[in-house]
Amino acid sequence: MRNDDAVPLPIKRPANDIERARRARDEAEIERAIEARMAQYESWRSQQRSQIPYAQQALVRVLHAALQGSGDSQSEVCRDFLLGLWNGQEHPFNLSRLRRLEIEQWQDCMTVLQLQQYSLSPIHLCIQDGERIWQHLRGNRPPQGARRHDEDEGPTCRAASQSE
Repeated sequence: MRNDDAVPLPIKRPANDIERARRARDEAEIERAIEARMAQYESWRSQQRSQIPYAQQALVRVLHAALQGSGDSQSEVCRDFLLGLWNGQEHPFNLSRLRRLEIEQWQDCMTVLQLQQYSLSPIHLCIQDGERIWQHLRGNRPPQGARRHDEDEGPTCRAASQSE
């Protein structure tokens, strides 16, 4: 038999090799992406862990403003913000209300929000006797839908005098 008369057989091996090489390349890219993402996460995690003491101090300041407030708009916002973090379904909080805060209180609220993000437990458990304190905050909030005459956005609350 001559080579001219031979029927070429389909060669699948090179195609399989190319396919395997592509899969290996894709898997390597995926592995690199996962490793980069994990490194980014670990960096974020260590940065957040270093911020925990500062965040807990910010939480104490926001709680103090909510509990010891004079019934002004800022103490209401702090109280409602904390209640919203505690139970957002029962205590919805419109984030645009944070605009009423002084810059220091706003920064503390943002730090508390970050603490809520990376904390392994609910935020009210970060404070000694937190459950009782949040129940107290909740008890000083008027019923949903109460409105003050000087406010234009949705349901708002007014602070009652603190008994503690």
